[in-house]
Amino acid sequence: MAFFKYLFWDNRHMDLRYTENKYDAKPTITKVYEDGPEIDLEAVNKKYRNDLRDAQRSINGNRLIMLILYMAIVFLPAILISVFQNNVLLLGGIFVFTIFAYFVVEAINQVEINRLLYKMDQQLGEH
Repeated sequence: MAFFKYLFWDNRHMDLRYTENKYDAKPTITKVYEDGPEIDLEAVNKKYRNDLRDAQRSINGNRLIMLILYMAIVFLPAILISVFQNNVLLLGGIFVFTIFAYFVVEAINQVEINRLLYKMDQQLGEH
């Protein structure tokens, strides 16, 4: 149930902003709260930089895995079957499924970033 806890967690008070170093792609956090308490961004960067980088990698990995699996297991076989059987309805169903699969992966990605924001909010103090 932690999935739904993080998916529906109210993070409106958070405004995580960061820039990436163009040489090593390390993120540098520039803002955490929307209108929150002043915090030491240097300490926040030391503590959460690697977590933020891991979350970015996880999100990018989720998107890539979804794309590869979707293309190999669903999309290419469906196109071949619809061409051989002259079945346009199957192709339409696949496009609807594509939208559904995209939203599922993006919900997983939202949970990933909300997990990080929740951890930061709990450790940096209640807003």
